Amino acid sequence: MDIDASEQRRNILRGIDSELAKATQCIEFQVANRQQLGAVWIVSVDLTKTDSAGLDESLEGSNAWWPGPPKGAADVLSVVPEAEQINLRFATTAPPTAGGKLLVYPPRYLEALRDCWSNDLWAERSLLWLKQLESANAFQPERIPSTEGIKGRLRDRQARAIKLLGFDAGFLWGPPGTGKTYTLGFMLGQFLVERPSARVLLLSTTNSAVDQALIAADKALEVLTNRARAAAAIRKHCVRVGNHFIASHYKAREHLLPVKDDNLIRRLTALEAERPDNKSVQAYASWKSQVELVRNAIRQQAIGVLDHARLAAMTTTRAAFTFGDLAARSPYDLVVFDEASQVGIAHALALAPLGRQCIFAGDPQQLAPIVQSSNPAAERWLGQSMFVYRNESADSTCMLNEQSRMAEPICRIVSNVFYGGRLLVAADCKHNREWARHRDLVPIRPMGSRCVHVENSDKEGTWSQKYHGPIRFTSAEFIRDLVCELTRLLDTSDIIVLTPFRAQRTLIRTFLQNAGCGNVSVSTVHRAQGSERHTVIFDPVMGDTPFLRTDDAPRLINVAISRAQARLVVIMSPGDRRNPLFDQIYNVIENLDTFREAVPIANLIKQARFPASAMERVVQIKGMIGRIVHVHNNGERFEVLDFHTGKRRTFITSYLRKTFS
Repeated sequence: MDIDASEQRRNILRGIDSELAKATQCIEFQVANRQQLGAVWIVSVDLTKTDSAGLDESLEGSNAWWPGPPKGAADVLSVVPEAEQINLRFATTAPPTAGGKLLVYPPRYLEALRDCWSNDLWAERSLLWLKQLESANAFQPERIPSTEGIKGRLRDRQARAIKLLGFDAGFLWGPPGTGKTYTLGFMLGQFLVERPSARVLLLSTTNSAVDQALIAADKALEVLTNRARAAAAIRKHCVRVGNHFIASHYKAREHLLPVKDDNLIRRLTALEAERPDNKSVQAYASWKSQVELVRNAIRQQAIGVLDHARLAAMTTTRAAFTFGDLAARSPYDLVVFDEASQVGIAHALALAPLGRQCIFAGDPQQLAPIVQSSNPAAERWLGQSMFVYRNESADSTCMLNEQSRMAEPICRIVSNVFYGGRLLVAADCKHNREWARHRDLVPIRPMGSRCVHVENSDKEGTWSQKYHGPIRFTSAEFIRDLVCELTRLLDTSDIIVLTPFRAQRTLIRTFLQNAGCGNVSVSTVHRAQGSERHTVIFDPVMGDTPFLRTDDAPRLINVAISRAQARLVVIMSPGDRRNPLFDQIYNVIENLDTFREAVPIANLIKQARFPASAMERVVQIKGMIGRIVHVHNNGERFEVLDFHTGKRRTFITSYLRKTFS
């Protein structure tokens, strides 16, 4: 390994160690009360006396410990943030009484990744792979599958994405609603059909994302059976590795699961449908024990499943934990990272050399990998994805530009603010009556039938010691009233409330539960990527905080508003608009219907007092439409609020007079 590679490896290990120390740091809670219900202990904690960011459901499955006397340990069964409650099972002794300490230790998932980079030969191979990508991303046209048999099923850019399979590393850039996973399914189907001995390793960040990608590939192979008999046989050799799949996703596709006993799948599917609320702790504990028994049985039946798989699908975390088994086999012909924009570079580099080619599918304008450490090495190697190596102007990157999720006004906001105006409503959607019908809106207060609405708030968010984070009571009250009215028109599953802060999520949930609307989903934005809803309500709470001014903030806000299919409601205060990005979004939304008022600048430029005479006029300057909002230096320059982007643009008066004379 050369000196530069050795230093890179040291930095990667330094970043992993730093993130391990931060992400698995013990969280100390002070107990407010405890209560035993059967084999479960309900522990209420005082969040005003902890340094943590509050309670989050992600702590489920963590280990808990207390110093005693007597000291003891337990498994975190579930967490109920709005009740400030941690439910414990398998306790070795009684948890502490009021005033005592409860310590929670999150899982140490990064240890498997560290083991990968501690392997000298593999670390050298991974960094050599990166060096080759940076110097020459080789292209071999003979590797590209044909598009015969799928014409008419893919849009232009989707069909063009097949060409990515000719590169050592291809980047499939899929903005919201553009059918990235659908496209990926056909790419994999064609690849497997035309290369009879090829093997594919399909990876993604979450169990749900793995399920969706694998099913997309199976659906594509199902279509291809009309042209290629081999496709039917290939379907029998595509397999989901791991036992944390969502069984209900595989209805009529049980052949994808590594289980010989179909009764286990039926039992797991039934249990998923019967999942109780985690506030019913005894019922939830009993349910979880039954699920674990079934999943353990499935794990036993899955031994050796990789031996005959043409396509093996698993999470990136599982791939790191089973790295030794994967690396010992002959290389896969193709390794695919779905949701690759959420996979850190160190994680991707550790797994990419498992294959001869790689495809990275994702959207760098949506959420990046989460890193808690401020260590520069952690931010560089864990907080960025492989999309930093894409070349937008090269054929090795294909951006899908037609989306079928968002109604046109919502698409226009997302496109103009986050994608440079390149994202469009798909042509096939514009003439689809069923698509349009789903986006027709019944008028509702206060936005009528508009599909995009800004609810102006005269109150700012405040820091709450009780909720341990930013909250805003007035927006929680507005959301409660709006949601209760919406549920008269929509199913509760069609609505989602999003906010960047756990504290506000807890407050909104409490308001909705008290109003009898507790079945409506309320989520932080990070948990919403990959989902979509008819109606999205977004509350930034404190839009001008440093957290919402970071480089990652545009990605988070993009995810929040691009979940909406038909209606988007954003709550905004003057304080929120001090953040330039929220001000930009506000300006675009508020001027969606103002374009028709535009006057060509040539009609105004000859006026003697121009531009002062045109203040607040809506003007068109070539392809730009906006409102004149400020005049500088006695009319030498003037500013126009661009309705497309929501930003201000400055024009020189003399130049325009010359141009339009």
